[in-house]
Amino acid sequence: MADGDDSMEQGRSLPSEVDWSNLPDDLLGMIRSRLISRRGRARFAATCRSWRAAPAPPALPLLLLSAHSSGMDIKKNLYCPEEREVLRFEIPGKLRNTRIRGCYDGGWVAAVTTTPPVTFAIFNLFSGAEVPLSREQRNMPWVVRSLWDICKVIFSDVPTSGDCVLAAMTHQRNTALCRVGSPNAGWVVIEICDRVVLDDIVFFQGALYGLTHNSQKLFKFDISVNEDAAPPLVVGGPYIFDVHWHGYRIESPLTTSIFELHGKLAVAMMALSWENNKPFFKVFQLDVAAHTYTWKEVVTLGDSALFLGRSCSSRVLHVQAGGRGGVTKNHIYYSDHWHAIFYNYPKFRKEAYLARSEYGESMYCCLHQKSRDGVEGIPSVGHYMTNGMDYPLWCFPPDY
Repeated sequence: MADGDDSMEQGRSLPSEVDWSNLPDDLLGMIRSRLISRRGRARFAATCRSWRAAPAPPALPLLLLSAHSSGMDIKKNLYCPEEREVLRFEIPGKLRNTRIRGCYDGGWVAAVTTTPPVTFAIFNLFSGAEVPLSREQRNMPWVVRSLWDICKVIFSDVPTSGDCVLAAMTHQRNTALCRVGSPNAGWVVIEICDRVVLDDIVFFQGALYGLTHNSQKLFKFDISVNEDAAPPLVVGGPYIFDVHWHGYRIESPLTTSIFELHGKLAVAMMALSWENNKPFFKVFQLDVAAHTYTWKEVVTLGDSALFLGRSCSSRVLHVQAGGRGGVTKNHIYYSDHWHAIFYNYPKFRKEAYLARSEYGESMYCCLHQKSRDGVEGIPSVGHYMTNGMDYPLWCFPPDY
């Protein structure tokens, strides 16, 4: 009998070891997308080649607490809303004595010097790589006063592409363009109608669009390249569109931001509620029918979150069901410091204190759930710096 038992044990097959490197790609991608921690995703990718090849979820923005770097700066603070923690990292040496005035996917940033003459450069905040620019592209002679004239730089494409066009906007709301792939040409200043002030700009479907503060007029500039021309960057327009309103309208917004939402132009307007003196947002999408342009209100962002900032392009990103850590779908995340004057500073003690910049400035987070007259709107999360002259800046790191 014992011999029979032995033979049965020998005949029973043992479970085979699982080859974890051969898990289906869709399963690996699903697992990686559910890892909240960036460290966890990095460790996941480091396990083996097949795990590293699994699609990473789109990177969510990181908030650079101070866009200014002095000559003594070595490290900067980045706030990660996904993990609700501060990341400390060392900046490239050439970014010292600059202010960052724009960003693009993959960690690319646009920087201008803090001392005259004002010069321009493009760096990768995380790898330290620099996009080679000619002397004509680095110089900004049209900035006649100081670097404070440059408030925002936006990119039409990844800056390593020769087709990338840069648009720089000043605090006087003048705008200039520069093409990375045209090293012999510098910046081309766009001529806009007299007494017209653009509040924000965006690249959309190959053209540059500008928006006035009250969003009643939309400006379009066609952009093309003629290598035989001088300069080779050809700007057509402006074409001016009078935009009508459908539904509730904010007469005097505090801020106006233009961006792309689900394949259409959209605008987010911030105002203060007369009920509690707190900010609320209204979002409108551009509807075009029979040459008539209308802003129609959007009451929900759906499975997306909107990131707004004064010194960077606004961005809509998909957020999976259940959110990603501290980031939730159908929310607006914005950064500011100027509007802190509307608050009594002691009130901030009741809000969530998040981080402190390398210059000692405190950042607080305020969640606003309702819009005007108690009507439920798109919730917004404000990140406020209580001191300093620079707005916190959303940066877009590489996917990992």
